[in-house]
Amino acid sequence: MRRSDSTSLRCRTTANLSRGGNVDTDGWRLLKSADRMMTQAKASEQGIELAFADGCTGTISFSDIPEIGSLSNLDDLDLPNPYEVVLRNRCGETVELPWDFVRHYCDSSYRPRIEQLAASGRSSLGDRIRRLRESARMTQEELARAAGSGRVTLVRIENGDRSPRYDTLTALGKTLGHTPADPLA
Repeated sequence: MRRSDSTSLRCRTTANLSRGGNVDTDGWRLLKSADRMMTQAKASEQGIELAFADGCTGTISFSDIPEIGSLSNLDDLDLPNPYEVVLRNRCGETVELPWDFVRHYCDSSYRPRIEQLAASGRSSLGDRIRRLRESARMTQEELARAAGSGRVTLVRIENGDRSPRYDTLTALGKTLGHTPADPLA
């Protein structure tokens, strides 16, 4: 599901403080992880209107929630905790909307920031695996074969183009004489 062009956005700007935490433009201190905590949800003709603890608000169009489709098909809306919205349609089917899905409807900078963090994480992990492989004096072909993986897969992992599955990470770590957590540390 993607954010539709008709989605409305509003987000109060925040600034990180050197001592941690955020302050909004009015000088209020915000709860840590306020960008992950939904505080309000309501249905309207346009869709599901949501607000986060940091002041970001937005609307998810019903066209982006096909299980609901329209306000007339929405039977119930619940915000059982700050991290998910649960919708129920007239047929009794439920749709759970997690905070991270909702966030990109309320903050247009969210998805690019998260994608950048993911790319950085993949790159760091790939660099660590490469350093472990090189310190073991193994070629990519040797490590891949010994770990039961393909060389191309290992190249993609080392280059940060791909995240390894857990069993691949475990096999690589074991082959290199490390626990799965070692390449992550």
